Amino acid sequence: MTVGREKSERKRLSFRKFPDLVPYKIILTARIFLRVINMGCSCSKACASTEKKDDKSNSATITFDHNSKTRINLENELSSQQSEANKLSSQDEKIEQTEASDVVESIKFDLNSETKKNLENLQGLTRARNNTLRIAEEVLPRKYMNRYPSFSRAPPGGELRQLEGKFDDLLSECENVLPTFRQTLINIVEAAGLVPDEIAVWDGKEVMLTPETPYKSLTIGPLKSRERCDEKVANEYDGDYSRLVDIVRASIVVADEDQLILVAEALQDLDIVRLKNRFKEPVFTGYCDALYNVNIDGIICEVQLHVSAIVAYKEESHHYYGFFRSFFAGNVPACKNRIDMLERCIDPNADLQTALEEMLKTDDEYLIRGMCVLVYEMGDWYLCEVLCRRMCEIDPDELACKNNMAVALNKQGKYVQAEALYRQCWEVRKKTLGEDHPETLYSLNGMAVVLFRQGNYVQAEALHRQCWEVQKKTLGEHHPETLHSLNGMANALSCQGNNVQAEALHRQCWEVRKKTLGEDHPKTLISLNNMAVALSRQGNYVQAEALHRQCWEVQKRRRHWGKITQKHCHAEHPQQCCMRLNSPRKVFSSRSAFS
Repeated sequence: MTVGREKSERKRLSFRKFPDLVPYKIILTARIFLRVINMGCSCSKACASTEKKDDKSNSATITFDHNSKTRINLENELSSQQSEANKLSSQDEKIEQTEASDVVESIKFDLNSETKKNLENLQGLTRARNNTLRIAEEVLPRKYMNRYPSFSRAPPGGELRQLEGKFDDLLSECENVLPTFRQTLINIVEAAGLVPDEIAVWDGKEVMLTPETPYKSLTIGPLKSRERCDEKVANEYDGDYSRLVDIVRASIVVADEDQLILVAEALQDLDIVRLKNRFKEPVFTGYCDALYNVNIDGIICEVQLHVSAIVAYKEESHHYYGFFRSFFAGNVPACKNRIDMLERCIDPNADLQTALEEMLKTDDEYLIRGMCVLVYEMGDWYLCEVLCRRMCEIDPDELACKNNMAVALNKQGKYVQAEALYRQCWEVRKKTLGEDHPETLYSLNGMAVVLFRQGNYVQAEALHRQCWEVQKKTLGEHHPETLHSLNGMANALSCQGNNVQAEALHRQCWEVRKKTLGEDHPKTLISLNNMAVALSRQGNYVQAEALHRQCWEVQKRRRHWGKITQKHCHAEHPQQCCMRLNSPRKVFSSRSAFS
């Protein structure tokens, strides 16, 4: 838009905002216009009088003098009127600027202490990563990087797996292979000219594995703990224990590239099933190494090759990585997504409060939406609401922003406001997209949820049933969205005291989820638990106890899944959130109900 068009648009908007000023401006313009015409007529008469004969020159002169005075008076009045118009225009612009300033001030906020801590740790990890990459660039083993490319012997499109899938049996086999693994690596290190128990040193200082323990040329780690295995399987491997290929593990630290190549050549005598050359493709923390998986007596083990100059800087980034592994339940891809998101949104060295406030002053919808996804994952619904509200100001007609703000309001317990927004989105989508469109149903489902939260169980049941009927036809009875609506309808029936019907629906939901997701999946357990509650309310305490016990046994075995259930089962999966970010119109689902 050109400068002239921008000014014209500002004036047009100011008339729209302040209609009481319009009549006065029109009258003022008309008065100025009439004065100009009169001035022109007077000047014409004066010019004509000068053409009269000499005997009337005196009179003509008098006439001219008279008209000259009139012209001067008119010019003075015109100047006065123009000055008044400029003054009014200046006042108008000040009013607009004041209003804009009020909008900015209205979206100031205080950062939640937990969110601030998380974002500061993200900033710290970003700084540590950049520092590690800077150091690594100076000492990267270029020859090794080019000579040993990454590869995997896993089936095409598949994952590397152990032969044994039951954890207890797998752990027993790993314990048996550990002595052979240790002796094999001692032979490898010695063949490369290294002393296995020698302390690794860089720049005259010991390279530390932990604050208390230094690295050695060869460090055989303890078997990965059951707790860490459970965590990793639950969050990264979808319950598949056979994908644990690092229960038996070791690290080899070398001083330079020549030693690295000697170790790599010695490893070629082993059965290598995978190599990740992370010197060439660093992990998201910026750390660079070479990760080998080798088959020792039928068990896949892990061997990491480190360069001392790089591993010496690992401790700082590993501190932050440990924090996020705990906070995000060990989900490494989730950590990477958040780092990438933060780096796009906020400078890693910036003051968070100031940076967010400055962001909210901009009209950069994509940037604000990216930040919204980040705080959504952290569960800061207040800040999520603030960011969504700003997006609604930028684009008042965008329904996705309103729908997302309704999610944030619902999560904060602001059910009346959330219902109003859900209803508004539903009404518009029903007209523009149709009653059966998925987006329309998202809004309808959200409305059902907040009605339930307010205790309007009859209305909630009706809306869940309406969603369910459509989804059965369009998506199928076994689709997750259909089951989601069925579960909501069952909950509403149970709260009305219709526990027999509720039990039947919860059982139906459980049977389908058991087949499609598996008996141990969090959503399957939710249905089983709901069925137990419905039985208990009917007085069937023995059956209810048996089902609750069944849930408890699974949760005890998969204790880290409880965190996932609480964090993700009431909304869309985080990977879907990140995928939706690629479409700048959507952030996260409108659904925030029971699963």
